[in-house]
This record gives sequence, C-alpha cells and structure tokens, in this order.
Amino acid sequence: MPPPDVWGVGRVVVAGEMVPWPVSPADIDAETGSQTMSLRRLGVREGDVVVICSKLSEAIHAFPLESAANALGARYSSTDATEFDAFRTAAMIEQVSPSVVIGVNGEVVAGLRALGRDIHDVFAPVAVVATVDDDAHGALSAAGLAPRRWVKLGPASAFECEARDGAHFDGSRWRIDADGDGGLAISVLVPALTPCDGFELGLKGMVDPTGCACGSDDPRVRLRSPL
Repeated sequence: MPPPDVWGVGRVVVAGEMVPWPVSPADIDAETGSQTMSLRRLGVREGDVVVICSKLSEAIHAFPLESAANALGARYSSTDATEFDAFRTAAMIEQVSPSVVIGVNGEVVAGLRALGRDIHDVFAPVAVVATVDDDAHGALSAAGLAPRRWVKLGPASAFECEARDGAHFDGSRWRIDADGDGGLAISVLVPALTPCDGFELGLKGMVDPTGCACGSDDPRVRLRSPL
C-alpha cells in the first residue's frame, strides 16, 4: 500500500522520456485551483458540460480538470483518448452537447476517420475543442475549425485562451525557463510531493511573461511545432 500522502502516480514526459510522477492530495487540490482558471478561460460556466478525453496514465492531469468542472458548477464526462474509444467521444458530443471538449489527440482523430466520420461534423457543434498534439490540431484546423491547445508541461497543464497566443500556465506554482536553444525546463515554486528544479521537458519554445490580450497576467508558453 502506498503511504497516505500519495494520491496517485501519473506518467509525465521529462527530457523526452515518460517517467512516473507521484502526487499528493494537496498537489491535486492545488492543480484543481489552477485548472479552474483554465476552464474559465475556455469559457466553462455553471451548468455547462465538459468532455475530457484522456488516458489512465494522464490521471494527474485529467482529474484536476474534472474537479475544476465541479468547482465551477459544470458537469463533465470522460472518454478514453484512444482510437478504439473514438466512437464514444463522438457519441458524447451528440448526446450531452458539451460546450468544451478537452484532450482530442491524433488517436481519436484516426478512430473517427476509421469509422467514416467527418471531423468537421463531429466537432463543429462544440464551442471550444482543446487538442493535445499536432496531428489532432492540424486535422481540426484543416476541417475548418479553430481548435485551441492543451499543452502538458511535465506535471503541469497549460491552455490557450481565445487569443491563441500561447498556452497559459499557473505562474504562481510553476516556472518555465528556456535555454539559448529554446529548450524548456520546469521548476515547481511551492511544496510538492515530487519536487522538480529545472527538469528538461524535451520541448522547445519560448515563455512570454507579459500580459495577454485576454486580460490574464499568467505567463504563456509558445511551443515550436511539432509538439
């Protein structure tokens, strides 16, 4: 049995490799607070429905989004971000009319195409779709939609606002640094079960600490493609 301060163990990308990442209940609560603001930026309001596509290994990223939806008085439904379960993502959109769908990846897109579904027709009824990789982002953009980005920065999450000028992360809890070649590293600024100080993310981009057109002062990260 794990010690009582371990909520669970996720898997995150550090230096281009997947590594286990234990988190505590306090970590989850703090991330819920951060992602409550993220959902507000995505337009989630009381009474809305949010569909969250993720994998079990992404629980430390997905569960705070579920809790954040509850905190806003919204409802949520979850689907697997896999080709096999893509039919259920489409069914959820048709059945519960979500205002936001988070976590669409290339596997979901491939699954929908294998089913003969039109990408535009599936996602057009949704006000905001946040993708997690270039395959999905490119497919939705090519279909005439305007997706936003959900960027996983190791254990942290960052989301694009309506300005689509970089993905916001919680600067009160995390610091993202870029080296001379644009390599990004993450450090945690508050107590955490798994500390990190300059952990390389295997991503390249830049960090913008200035205020955003959306009105937020949270810093943004702009990644170089491909993600």
